[in-house]
Amino acid sequence: MEAVYYYDKATSSCPVKLYLEQYRIKNSDTEKAKQKKLHLLASIAQKIEYIAQKNGLPIPPIAAPLHGYSFFEIKTRKDKNILIRIHYFRSSDKIVLLNAFEKSDSYSTEKERRAINHEQEMTQRYQRLFINDSTLYEKYQ
Repeated sequence: MEAVYYYDKATSSCPVKLYLEQYRIKNSDTEKAKQKKLHLLASIAQKIEYIAQKNGLPIPPIAAPLHGYSFFEIKTRKDKNILIRIHYFRSSDKIVLLNAFEKSDSYSTEKERRAINHEQEMTQRYQRLFINDSTLYEKYQ
């Protein structure tokens, strides 16, 4: 399967690609920061490639289905308390990377729960838009 970014016409961007931009190496980064960013991006890329090789099936602990949703979640540890969540789904011969965000390991406030629910609803919206127009994507690189 081929991995692709969902392209949102309303924002003229790809939500996952936009999220990952923050980990792009900058000249001003320290060597330690560069290594951390490279490690994180490599980890995410390996997981996406592995899932693509497995026909988009969610293979725990790398990826898992989300209860109540028809998309899956790739998990990557950013640091001790934060996980990066990348939502995707399978469509024909593609895995479509829909949305990405960070989630604390332990979120207990109503505000945090609403933020997570908002991200999942956005992902669901992106999925519906892609299903209605399967040309809304950019190649994953």
